[in-house]
Amino acid sequence: MPHLTLAPSEAPASTYDWIEGEILSGRLAPGSRIDLKGVAGDRAVPAAEVREAALRLASEGLASLEEGTILRVTPVSLADLKDLTASRIVIETEMLRQSIAAGDAAWADGVRAAFERLAAVEPLLADNPRDFLDDWERCNQGFHAALVAACPLRRLMRVNERLYKQHQRYRRLSLLGRASPRDVHAEHLALYEAALARDPDRAAAVLADHIGCTVDQLANGIRDGSWFGLPSG
Repeated sequence: MPHLTLAPSEAPASTYDWIEGEILSGRLAPGSRIDLKGVAGDRAVPAAEVREAALRLASEGLASLEEGTILRVTPVSLADLKDLTASRIVIETEMLRQSIAAGDAAWADGVRAAFERLAAVEPLLADNPRDFLDDWERCNQGFHAALVAACPLRRLMRVNERLYKQHQRYRRLSLLGRASPRDVHAEHLALYEAALARDPDRAAAVLADHIGCTVDQLANGIRDGSWFGLPSG
């Protein structure tokens, strides 16, 4: 059972950030079990801090608590990915529609700036995905957040952020997995253009296709467990 040792100089600001990063990156395989007492000892932090991190991760659907002191990373499955993808499409496309309707010039400037940052890193990801995946993920998250930033429904925003994280775990593994003919930059460009053209129907359709592509790309890898370290069951 892993204890997640990490050099102090490399440690993130909080135990939550640390464990979340290990889960989202795939370094902690789905189904892995983590001894929370071991984590507290390795990091020299109070057990209460580690438990708080574990409860937060559980509330976000990334892990579950077992026997009070064991954190289990949420397993993966094709059924879960399909449900997650469908849920994210429903919520994020509606948020995009409302954001386009409510967005002002500052919103448009934010979308433009976020897209430019993403477009700058995408060629680097294509050439060397393992070295630039973290940078790309930050820019990709920033772009999607900028698109829906003007949506006035704050509670929906929090739900969307949680679904994005869950989806991110699957997507990162698809980017590091088998080669794909998918042109993600072209998908982002089409989404960017539709949003700034204030075309909610077109933007929502492009976004739905963009999110949904992950299902097809990951299906075979999930079935045989080859992208996740452990069979998914």
